[in-house]
Amino acid sequence: MTIISYLVLLVNILEQLIFVKLARTVCDFKSSRIRYLGYFLLILTLLPVPIIMTKPDFCSRELAMLLQCIYFFGRLVAYGVLFEEFSLRVLYIYLLSQWPPQIYMNLCIPFIKKLEVCNLVAFSADVIILALIFIYIKRKNIEIMLRQIVKSLPRKLYISILLLLFIAAIFVMGENQPDHELFYKRYILPSMIGLIVFVFSIIKISISEAEKRTTIDMLSKQVENEIKYYEKINTIYGEFRSFRHDFKNHIICLRSLIDAKENDKAVEYIDDIESLSSVEKKQYNTGNIIIDALMNDKNDKAATVNTKLMFSGMVPTTGISNVDLCIIMANAIDNAIEACGKDTSEKPKEINVKADFKQGYFFFNITNPIFETVEIKSNKTIATSKSDKDHHGFGVANILHVVQKYDGEADLSADDKQFTLDLNLMLRSE
Repeated sequence: MTIISYLVLLVNILEQLIFVKLARTVCDFKSSRIRYLGYFLLILTLLPVPIIMTKPDFCSRELAMLLQCIYFFGRLVAYGVLFEEFSLRVLYIYLLSQWPPQIYMNLCIPFIKKLEVCNLVAFSADVIILALIFIYIKRKNIEIMLRQIVKSLPRKLYISILLLLFIAAIFVMGENQPDHELFYKRYILPSMIGLIVFVFSIIKISISEAEKRTTIDMLSKQVENEIKYYEKINTIYGEFRSFRHDFKNHIICLRSLIDAKENDKAVEYIDDIESLSSVEKKQYNTGNIIIDALMNDKNDKAATVNTKLMFSGMVPTTGISNVDLCIIMANAIDNAIEACGKDTSEKPKEINVKADFKQGYFFFNITNPIFETVEIKSNKTIATSKSDKDHHGFGVANILHVVQKYDGEADLSADDKQFTLDLNLMLRSE
């Protein structure tokens, strides 16, 4: 063991102490009661560095492998004790601590042939960079901002990326090893397993993000619709309160006309009162005031494509949330209106909506004319005809999600002229 190997050990210890301080600052780890034990374990895992670098005669192959495992993996245990938790962010910090020195060493190898000196330069570079980052954070007072950013990071994704960088560093390091075949067996083969895990992890994260984006799009649209429907209800209630305010005056006027035997004028006055009240103009009576507003809104939208929205039956007010009812009916009617809008003729069209509930079940049926071929897939979804496929085609999927939520069933059918959506959902007792 040479002086340079001991210098590498000292620089490595300094690098780890700065790194832990930086991690504690950025990630807002509380000061651990057993932090001194953590520091002791951390330094203990670094002590084999001179032996690993110089490989003295007394160090057998098995001992060298054991010391390397302690050096590489013991640090994770030390971090867990230091930060008093074993979590994804501790794993993230562990991976982040592993690959920078290795990257620096790979950059030095083509210019510095002696491995010990190369290690010393790599760890010294890491110390300087970490110290500069720490000083910059303290001078700019951006600790709180960085903590917020770190909290918002998708840790699984970043852990996967760091793992990939570490694997890449191992591959590059292997090319510079004299005993390339032995290094391949020890490190590169396990790294290939890690690479496979990384690929599957990225696929899983991508699927999860797509599902979240779909849910966010659905909920955003639903919130907008809910606000619009409640605004219409408030308008109706406001008009009703205004009418009720004048009700006594109207009664006095009518009584005066009747007392004066002016019956024709009294009837005319009643007609005028009726025309003043938009409350009486409500086109739908579904039994659910939210759905009444929704139906009126959708009927206005359907009128723009020369279509009338017909409704029969009743909609429940208990057993299913108004949000879920709106998801079903708004998406189903929007799809029907879109289908009617593809008619190039001027003929009037009808969308028929039926709803009912009995014996603990809610039944919903909608039929509309179609003017192009509708492809119903095996999973009961419909292929969207819109060019922006990433942000459309969720309507039926959202409906089916609600149906599944209420342990229901859905049936979709389409022939050359008509599309039918038939649902039944189990109402909840609470």
